[in-house]
Amino acid sequence: MLKLLSSLFALSLFFINSRATDSTCHTDRCTNGPEIRYPFWLSHGSPPEEYCGYREFGLICDNGNPVFSPPPGLWYYVKDIDYVNHSIHLVDVDTVNQTCPRALHKFPIGSLPLSHSPLNLNLSFYYNCSSHPSGVSSIRCLSSGLYESFVFFMGNETKGFQWDQNCKENVIVTVLKDQVTSNGLMNQFAGAINEGFVLDWQTANDCKECEASAGLCGYNVTTKEILCYCKDGSIKSNDCKGGGGSLEKLHIGLIATGGIGALLTFKSSASGQDSSSSCILKN
Repeated sequence: MLKLLSSLFALSLFFINSRATDSTCHTDRCTNGPEIRYPFWLSHGSPPEEYCGYREFGLICDNGNPVFSPPPGLWYYVKDIDYVNHSIHLVDVDTVNQTCPRALHKFPIGSLPLSHSPLNLNLSFYYNCSSHPSGVSSIRCLSSGLYESFVFFMGNETKGFQWDQNCKENVIVTVLKDQVTSNGLMNQFAGAINEGFVLDWQTANDCKECEASAGLCGYNVTTKEILCYCKDGSIKSNDCKGGGGSLEKLHIGLIATGGIGALLTFKSSASGQDSSSSCILKN
């Protein structure tokens, strides 16, 4: 009996300690690039069943480099993450290290808890234009035959000309302000695109209650449940307040229930053995 109680107690302690360890939002990283920690998390091929971080902020490693892939499946290298100022520095995988990059898309912020940094500005590219005003320089490396391409600071296009009607494609690209000047844009846009841009992050809507209670937000993929990793090592639903419902307590309760069941089974078996022994002795 004493050995059984000791074993159950040890098992309970092991479980509690392991859950407390698991509830800590750990730090990760790829071979290169910045440290990856809350609210970002590293996905090793597929999302883990349970993780600490914003659902939208999962990163992957590609050839040792951290990559952020917002919908609809675009890829951006993570150059840096500033956890103090809540900003992330990204570079488009499609145009990185190109001497004459042809930007294909702008960053799709959509409903992501992100916004453009004041450090950014937008460039407006017009590709394959059949006509253009006189005196406007084209991008030679992106022009072919009768079709020419152009770049402007967004909003500074030549007035009075219908660029959208005369060009096959218009793409808005975000770059850092300090990478371009009004007089040197034609020679600077390639370097600016390769340097990337900065986005600021805000608290995700489904994590506001958790963070307001001094917790760190997470998610359970199987149960589709918002988790809150609390300072005391517990993991609760939605927030760290009393009403959140500790997931640890549930597991510990199950262990305790199992332990009581085991004790009752043990006592029942022991009583049966005593009765049988008594009958044998009497016979």
